[in-house]
Formats: sequence, structure tokens, C-alpha cells
Amino acid sequence: MTFSLWAARVCVILVTLLGAYMLDRQNYQAFIEQERVDVTRQLAVLRAQLEGSINENIQTIRGLVAVIATEPSMDQPRFAEIAEVVMQNRQELRNIGAAPDMVIRLMYPLAGNEEAVGLDYRSNAAQWPKVKQAAETGQLVLAGPVDLVQGGQAFIGRVPVFARPAAGEQSRFWGLVSAVIDVQSLYEVAGFNDIRDLQVALRKVTGSGEPGEVFFGDARVFNQTPTILPVPVAGGLWEIGATPKGGWPSQADNTIEFRTMLVGAASLILLPGIWLTVSLQRERTSQQRLQALFELSPMGMALIERRTGHFIRLNPALVNMSGFSTSRLETRGIGEILVEPDQGYPWQGLREGDRFGPAEFRCRRYEGEPLPVLLAGALLRDVGGDTLVWTVFQDISEQKRVERMKSEFVATVSHELRTPLTSIAGSLKLIREGMVGVLPDKAKQMVDIAQKNSERLTHLINDLLDMDKLVSGKMRFQIRPCPLAVLMKSSLEGIAAYADDHDVTLEYENRAGPVAVQVDEARFHQVMDNLLSNAIKYSPAGGQVSVVATQLRQSVQIAVCDEGPGIPESFHNFVFEKFAQADASDRRVKGGTGLGLAIARGLLLRMNGTIHFETGEGKGTCFYITLPKSG
Repeated sequence: MTFSLWAARVCVILVTLLGAYMLDRQNYQAFIEQERVDVTRQLAVLRAQLEGSINENIQTIRGLVAVIATEPSMDQPRFAEIAEVVMQNRQELRNIGAAPDMVIRLMYPLAGNEEAVGLDYRSNAAQWPKVKQAAETGQLVLAGPVDLVQGGQAFIGRVPVFARPAAGEQSRFWGLVSAVIDVQSLYEVAGFNDIRDLQVALRKVTGSGEPGEVFFGDARVFNQTPTILPVPVAGGLWEIGATPKGGWPSQADNTIEFRTMLVGAASLILLPGIWLTVSLQRERTSQQRLQALFELSPMGMALIERRTGHFIRLNPALVNMSGFSTSRLETRGIGEILVEPDQGYPWQGLREGDRFGPAEFRCRRYEGEPLPVLLAGALLRDVGGDTLVWTVFQDISEQKRVERMKSEFVATVSHELRTPLTSIAGSLKLIREGMVGVLPDKAKQMVDIAQKNSERLTHLINDLLDMDKLVSGKMRFQIRPCPLAVLMKSSLEGIAAYADDHDVTLEYENRAGPVAVQVDEARFHQVMDNLLSNAIKYSPAGGQVSVVATQLRQSVQIAVCDEGPGIPESFHNFVFEKFAQADASDRRVKGGTGLGLAIARGLLLRMNGTIHFETGEGKGTCFYITLPKSG
């Protein structure tokens, strides 16, 4: 007995020392994590200031690009006149240059930058890759820092210019407009010169995602486990990293106090004569806490016999949730309150130690409508060898109510926006058609942009309203037999102009023959418009979208296949989710709300149809819908 007691005490001493060591390490890790949080916060501010300064300077030349697009023969005086206005209050901009046909011919200010005039980008090996990228992609590209021929270093943002075509002609590539941002001025405005307690470095990221050259700060920063944040820039990616000056601390700032506390705690635990009583008290306290948690928890809890489903114990919250008496529940079991007993118990097929849920069920109440709940739990074995189920019931009726309120709010806001937006769109159309007089070319271009964006906003609001009607079950359907040939002809003719705008060919093959389908005609066209417009939008210029109708035993299948890039495998599970887009960044090339496929699936389900897809990255995508045949 004495040996066992001393062995136990030795074990407690060893465990206490090990615990003290682990707590000391956790304290240090918590301190380092807080240090990282502080560094990350400061770094995020620096990144935001850097991105903001770059974007502000680059965006200043957008107006100049638009003017050049309408005046491709612009001379130096005209260019200087506009550039002078653009560069007002932009201290970071050294100059703005224009390079028609890839040769710098226009410059402001000209003084001090004469050496840059006449530079042919094609003969400049250092700058040509980024220049070529901007020209080929048609997108803004930021390069740098680069050594300027007129001296100094700078970042250069290049925007391709496409001359506005005459009637019946296509736009042509005119050249580039460059904004030269002085490196030191940019760092100063972004706050890099005001850093006091951090070591900061900037580096590029290669196209393959590998770290590139460090162009600001000490490269050794990236070897000291720094905090790193991505800095997206036009045409590429940077990384900004930082550590505290002098490196990460080797110990926490409260080490002395914390270790003193650990010594005191260990001494109390190891005091002779109280070890057993302390252990017993802790066990009793733990049991009391578990009992209090079970009895006072606002969520329903129960212990259930796995085989029969009978309640062994249940807490007051579950009794109140159901409204049944404790004796009735204990007599009849969980099948008394689950509305969907035919689905089987959620723990069927699980083994001891496995967990299940949370899964949504409806909890039957003694009075009133069933209550939506989330059911979760785990399987365990008692001292007698029987398998029990520990379950937790969470009332989610309030969550459901909030979701309904949110849906009603979206619907209300969408309805309120539709009327003024319709007036705006109508007014813009009248202005564009010359009902208030002939517009100058520049004004007409602005009106065209406004009209297109009002149409996009109208489409978004209509999608929101359709989704709300589908979710709430308020959308009306008039399902009747409709000839497939007539439906497909109407859908393809309606989308033909959109396909022509994108230089995409539509090919339709009817293998189903003269068959009719049970659909709501308007909703069928809405589904096909979504599928066809998506296929056209993601197909390359000169590509083809194939539509094939096939007759199955009890239904008709329609396949819509494109020649686009395909859907990434990581996005397959989200294709039909609301607001889902494979490219959700604010720089995505393809527009859209992310509601089209979700609406299409909802409409097809209401018409007793189905939808699925097949895709391969770089091999295009095929969407397949099925609809019931008539007769």
C-alpha cells in the first residue's frame, strides 16, 4: 500500500512538472500568436495603404485611355493638356506616357523625360515581357520596379488602348498608356518610411506560385518565419512579410509572473495530506458540473438505449421543448417526438465512439406545429456493456424565422429597387435613341455604359426575386404539354444575337423526334436562357455550343455543351449553390450573379425535371436536363 501511494505521488510529481512545462510552452505560444496578430494587423494596414496608393495612381489614367480611344491621332499638345489635369495632386506619378504601336511618342511632363521618348518596347528586353502581357490580355499590368532610361526606379502600370472603331469595323489595338510611379514616393505615401518596430520586406511571386525576387527590405526577413500577406497587383502577385525588429522574442513578456504562478500551483497540488481529498473533491465537482450542465442546459439532452430507442434520462429542456410529460417520453422513447421515424434513427450503422449530426429533424410537440431541431450525438458504452446514445436537441425555430425575415427583406428591397431602376433604364434608352436631341459621341458612349449597367442590375434584381419565389414556394407554374421543337426553336432564336456578339456558333440536333414535354413554357425558356448564355459566355471566340435533344423512356434529355475551360474539380460541389462562382474575385473576367444555375435547378425540380453536368478542365462542360414526356 505504501509503495503504491509513493508510486502514485511520484507519478503526480512527474505529471505536475510535465504539465507545468506544457503550460509554460502554451503561454509562450499564446504570446507569440498575439505578437503575430499585432504584426498582421500592422502589416494589413501597410498592405491596404500600398494597394490603395497603387490603385489610385493607376486609375487616374483610365480617363486618358478613354479619350485616346476616341482620339487615336492625338498629338503632344493635346496629350499634355489632358495629362496635366490627370496628374494633379498625384505626387507619386513621375510621368505619363503613351506608346502607339509600342513606341513611346507622347510624354508628360516632357522635361526631364526626353530620353524615354522614342523608346521601342520591343527592343527593351527588361520591359517587353510585361508590355507583351498587357497587349495580349487586354488588361492593366503593373511592372517593376524597373530602371528607367531617364534615370531612377519606378513601377509602371500599363493599360492597353483599343481605338474606337468606325461603323461596321472592329476595334483595333492602338498601343499602351503608361503611368510611371516613383518607387520612393510610393513607399513614402504608403507609410513604409514610418515603420518603427517592424522589419518589412516585399517580394514578387512567380506565375507558378514560387517566391520571386525581394525588391524592398532585407531578404533575410523571409527566412525568419515572418507574417506574410498576399498583395494582389494588376497582372501579378506580391507578398509582404514582416517580423518584429530584432526577431521574434525568445520568451513571453510575463514569463517571470507566469512561472511563479506555476510554482505556486504545483506546490499546492503536491502538499502532503491533501492529495486524496483534492482528487476526490475535483471528481465530485466535475460530476456536479456535468449534472448542472445536463439539468440547466437550454438545449435538450437525452441518454437513449440504442437498440430500442427508449429514453434512459432526459433533461427538463427536452421535456419543455416537446410539451410531453417525462413519464410518457420515458415509456414510448424517441420515436414519440421525431416526426420522421420512417427515416430510421440517425445513429443506425454507427459503431461505439462514432458521432453523428448535426442533422435537421422535426420534433413533435404535444400542442402546436412540429419544431425544427438539429440533432447530434455520439455512441458510448456503459459499465454494463450496453451501447447508449448521448443526444443533443437544438431548437432552430428562431434561426428559421430569421432566415425567413432575411428572405422577405431581400424580396422587399428588390421590389422597391425595380420601379426606379425601370424608370432609369427607360430614360437612358430614350436619351440614347435621340428623343431629347442628338448626343455627342463621348456622351453617347457614357449613356451606353450606363444603360448596360442598368440592364445588369435589372437582371440581378429579377434573379433575386425569382430565387425568393422559389424558396418561398410562391412561384406559379402552368405545366402543360408543349412541342419540344417549338420550344427549342424559340429558345435558340432568342439567344442567337447574344451568340453573335460573342462570335460563338450554335448547333442544334433533335434526336428526340416530334415529342412534347410537360413544362411551363416561360420557365423552360428561363432555364434554357441560363444554360445557353453560360455556355456562350465561357466559350472562346470562334467556338461552338452544341445542343442535343434525346428521347429517353419516360423523359426527354437536352444536353448543352460548350468548348470552355471547364469547371475546376474543387468547385463541383458548389455549382448549383446560390451566388456560387468558380472565380469569385473582384477581378473576374466573366460577369454574372451566381444565381442562374441555382434558379435553373429550382425551376426544373418544380417541373419534375433534373439537371446534372459533366466537365473536365480544359475540355469544356456539358449540362444535361431531363423533362417528363407528355402522354
